[in-house]
Amino acid sequence: MRVFLLLVVALLSACGGGGGSSSGTVTAGSSVASPSISVSDPITVAALPAMADALVVGDHIVVRSRSDSFVTVNGKPVYAATRLSVVDSQGKLLSSIDYGFTLAAGYTGEWQMMLSPDGFVMVQASAGTRLLHFDAQARLIGTASDLYPAGDYAPAENGGAADGNGFWLATTFSLLPVTDKTQYLLKLCKFDFNGKQLTPPFTLSTSSLHPRVAAAGGTVLAGWMEGGGAMLGMWPNGAGAPTVRSLGTGGAQPYPLALNGAGKMGVLWNGKATTTAAGGVMGVALDTSGAPVLPTGRTDLTLETLSANWAGNVRVADIDAHAFSGGVAIAGSVVGSFKAGDPVGDVLVLADYAVNAAPLSAQAPLMLRFTLPGGAALGPSPVFRQMLFADHALLLAGDEAGLKAFYTKRIP
Repeated sequence: MRVFLLLVVALLSACGGGGGSSSGTVTAGSSVASPSISVSDPITVAALPAMADALVVGDHIVVRSRSDSFVTVNGKPVYAATRLSVVDSQGKLLSSIDYGFTLAAGYTGEWQMMLSPDGFVMVQASAGTRLLHFDAQARLIGTASDLYPAGDYAPAENGGAADGNGFWLATTFSLLPVTDKTQYLLKLCKFDFNGKQLTPPFTLSTSSLHPRVAAAGGTVLAGWMEGGGAMLGMWPNGAGAPTVRSLGTGGAQPYPLALNGAGKMGVLWNGKATTTAAGGVMGVALDTSGAPVLPTGRTDLTLETLSANWAGNVRVADIDAHAFSGGVAIAGSVVGSFKAGDPVGDVLVLADYAVNAAPLSAQAPLMLRFTLPGGAALGPSPVFRQMLFADHALLLAGDEAGLKAFYTKRIP
């Protein structure tokens, strides 16, 4: 999960990469100076409207975006998000397959994309648990299977993450038929890549919505909404059962995040600005019991902002964040002035935060702020995905007009 002053504040920290780029070498519209990151002008990847997700698969990227296939709901088209396109590590489109409704008849919901040994798998993220296999070139392998066959309870929403020999899936279930009083059970289970259960489904909640999952090193963290509040369920590697606790996000959706490959976990959310809190992108690391790591004496999570120096109002609700080079790399955008005296507009942000024993909010980010060429505006619903390779990254920016890529490079 995305998403200043002289032109940038290259805030020094021990963070693994990130920062800005010198105005002499960077021409992506306007850019901010920093010694540890550079960004190119954007290139147009293709007219692939409405990117939904993207995944690094080996030495290239698979992008999932809007299909040409749609159903009509209340007189308006609703599209499947099942076009899979292969893009090389420089941003060149290599191939594209529009699967339409062949993956799931009439299904217009989201999908979870997760790496697998022979490519990647996709699992329905709503209204079903269909599992599909693809090779590294996004070609469908074999036939679909259902992780939870039909019964008295219907799967409603899924959040998933690959880890080791399979993937974890947090699934909400409703007792049929669904009514306005329906409550949703939440079960967490690990499957192998063929869909076989590796753990029994563990009930985390009897009233839940919008599950999200992160996993690494045998540890799994689930986040969901329950009764208007955020909840976490952390199952450390080797523990007999998850630990469940509430998280004071002020009613914001929690986004679990693996902070490193050894199983250290964190959680991000979008906070609302108040008279006492800046809001924006918020985040905490978790200890081994799943409790937030906070500054000494602090108990108020609404103060755990990560975007205080982004110099604008965070625009995109979805957060794109990845563990990278000993830190966390976040990509997003704000509405604000690029520099003092500039008109208010869209500013893109890359920010890296160190991961260590201190709270995330205590880390001074290495950060880059930049604009599209000429200060052009982003589309109405931009989606960012930072694709991280060993020696560089591609920042993908998708909207209704298509898909652009920025070549970025972190310099230690």
